Amino acid sequence: MRIRLVLAIVFVLAGCAITPRSGNLPVAVDPAAFGAAGAPAGRVTVVDARQLIRMERTTIGAKSMGRIVLQPVELDLVRALVASRLPAGAGPVRCEMRTFDVITPATALYWDITTNIELVLKLPAGDRIAAGTATERTYAWPSEELIGKVTAAALKQAGAGIEKAFASAR
Repeated sequence: MRIRLVLAIVFVLAGCAITPRSGNLPVAVDPAAFGAAGAPAGRVTVVDARQLIRMERTTIGAKSMGRIVLQPVELDLVRALVASRLPAGAGPVRCEMRTFDVITPATALYWDITTNIELVLKLPAGDRIAAGTATERTYAWPSEELIGKVTAAALKQAGAGIEKAFASAR
């Protein structure tokens, strides 16, 4: 029992010792990582319909270590994603972004970097939902690269849902 307690204390103190500065964390997300590089986004309108915005790095006890700031911003990422999946000859599309969260809850041993996305495509055949979720566990501080990788994976999954939504709306 004492060994477990000592190990838990060591891991907590080690996590505090390697914790970088707090503050905003800019995270670059490459549209090519989710298949949206160079997509003409002019025919896509994205509306931010989130009730709650959760874009935050946290440490043990849900203590905030700063806001995660995606580059490009969430609206632009979603616009590029939807535009890249538009079928040939499709008219303008409206999309509501209901959820786009990037969080890093921590335990004494690890962080889970999680991105959740939920989109509603407003199509002539009716509304269609596309969603994506990705999580990666890390035993080191959640870096910009890891956060970007998890976010791109969730966007890629949402992209598959968008393709299915367009196919079902034909």
